[in-house]
Amino acid sequence: MTAAPRRWTGLTYVLPLVVFLAALFLVPLVRLLRLSFNPVDTFNAALPGFTLTQYGRVFTEPYFYGSLLQTLATALLVAVLCVLLAYPAAYFLARRRAGVLRTLLFVVVISPLLTSVVVRTYGWVVLLSGNGVVNKALVASGLRDQPAQFLTSYPAVVIAVTHVLLPFAIIPLTTALGGQDRNLHRASQTLGAGPIRTFLRVTVPLSLPGVVTGALIVFALAMGIYITPLLVGGVTQPLTGIRVYDQVTTVFDYPVAAALSFALLALTIVSTTLLAGVFRIWERRLHG
Repeated sequence: MTAAPRRWTGLTYVLPLVVFLAALFLVPLVRLLRLSFNPVDTFNAALPGFTLTQYGRVFTEPYFYGSLLQTLATALLVAVLCVLLAYPAAYFLARRRAGVLRTLLFVVVISPLLTSVVVRTYGWVVLLSGNGVVNKALVASGLRDQPAQFLTSYPAVVIAVTHVLLPFAIIPLTTALGGQDRNLHRASQTLGAGPIRTFLRVTVPLSLPGVVTGALIVFALAMGIYITPLLVGGVTQPLTGIRVYDQVTTVFDYPVAAALSFALLALTIVSTTLLAGVFRIWERRLHG
């Protein structure tokens, strides 16, 4: 068989996937982009035509661009928290020898991904509610005279989102730490470096690809998450996902919701690209 028929055979295998992605992703995305340029009437119904008014509102009204900035700050905070919390767990998993305990720990880490994010979020609603476990413990210990208002607060949103996205940081970090050559650690200690210096000068630099991967995945997911902030923090949280939800379900202004969605998409792509560049520079400096 010549090279040309083989190439066409390979394209035939890929064609169903391309058609599937185009039908279920690209086509709706293009239609949504077209909707973002439609004008609206006094009842916020989309009209035929082309206008930049919706994007003008997104980037000039504090209600919209403020949510973009708050979403960016929240995603960065959640990414940092996830990496910091994931590193000890990943380090412990990577250092454990294959066995029942290591398998059990992996199951514990992966099991949240097999559970609906709505179920996990409602778990935090139960914990942080006025008569939940956290408030009962605070009142019983005497730290508070009455239950605190944890729900509908920004810290509760950060905690819940960090919990939901934490496995996405643990998995790549465990892979990066588990793939390190143990001889490098032994060589470092043979040359006089103690455990702490070996960890900072050998383990951390070699695990940087896992740190970068986990941080970028968590950051991208945190930029678009909305169901967890909505259930834990309510519609008053100034996050873009909730603003889009509000425009669709309450205001019924679909063109503005579409424009805000694409503004969030553009911000996510630009921010992820910049973060990847910063991480790449950092990695080059660490490795000389």
